[in-house]
Amino acid sequence: MGFKDYFIPKSMVYTGDYQAIKTVFKVYQFNPEGVAFSNTYDLSNENKRYIQVVGLSDTKVIEKLGTDLGIDALVLEDILNVHQRDKIEQYQNYIFGVFRVRYLKEDRIIESYMSMVMFENMLISFHETEPEYLSQIPHLLESHKDTRTSSIDYMFYQVLDIVTDHMLDVNEWLEDKMSIIEEEIIESQTSDQESFYLIRKHLLKLKNSVTPIYEQLLELMDNTHLISKHNKPYFDDLLDHLRRLDILLNQSRELTRHLLDLNMNNQSNRMNKIMTTLTLFSAIFIPLSFLTGFFGMNFVHFGILEYSQAVNLFLGFCIIVAGVMFYIFKRSKWL
Repeated sequence: MGFKDYFIPKSMVYTGDYQAIKTVFKVYQFNPEGVAFSNTYDLSNENKRYIQVVGLSDTKVIEKLGTDLGIDALVLEDILNVHQRDKIEQYQNYIFGVFRVRYLKEDRIIESYMSMVMFENMLISFHETEPEYLSQIPHLLESHKDTRTSSIDYMFYQVLDIVTDHMLDVNEWLEDKMSIIEEEIIESQTSDQESFYLIRKHLLKLKNSVTPIYEQLLELMDNTHLISKHNKPYFDDLLDHLRRLDILLNQSRELTRHLLDLNMNNQSNRMNKIMTTLTLFSAIFIPLSFLTGFFGMNFVHFGILEYSQAVNLFLGFCIIVAGVMFYIFKRSKWL
């Protein structure tokens, strides 16, 4: 990185690739009676609200939102820097989290960035593009009264639970792909190296997301006043899912390591067999080459060369020598 690429702290610079996507708000205000949708945020009423900020290119709009809500400038900088690590942090009056969301779409893994800020009565999520993986949020707000009557941390739990379910689906999909590769390695002793590499890469990325979120959320539960005791069992259940996913990812990574070793051993054994076969055939032709060179010398007195059946005798002797050596190698199980 050159000096011209360095940004001073608290710089409001969007580092993603979706500069053309306009920044828009999707605001869901809700109470026990119902939910109302709008495209502008209003902080004057007491209703709980969930705000989706889609598109991070307009940094001035996001900076104004942060100023209105009292979000620290360093947090806003982290929101706009989409290459942040996965984390959950506790501030004085809000919780801030960054998540690399992975979900399945048309049998392929999609990676998306999301950051969230949870206040006592408001949850805000920031996205580079339309969050397809949160498409069930409007239905949850409209159909489930518990979501509207509970405190806002229940909404925070709902979003994290949806993200975790998607990551569980991704892990299950990767396990299925690994099972196919495992069968190929065991049965045909070959594998698609590119597919195998991509699976290991996705597992590593998923592991790097799940483990810090699990550890930091576990620590957060003991050090925050923004998660109510009433909703603590839900977060305990979420932690259990994250812990299970973390264990599954450890097992999958260990399995890929063993499969890689097995595949390398299969390739080494195959190469050893090829080299053994070539060496044995070379060994068979060594005495034949000697005989050919011996009888091909230009001696003046070489009586056997004057015999009328000399060529036939020579060919027959060579075949016998080759046959005897082949028999010895076969009996010794070298072939």
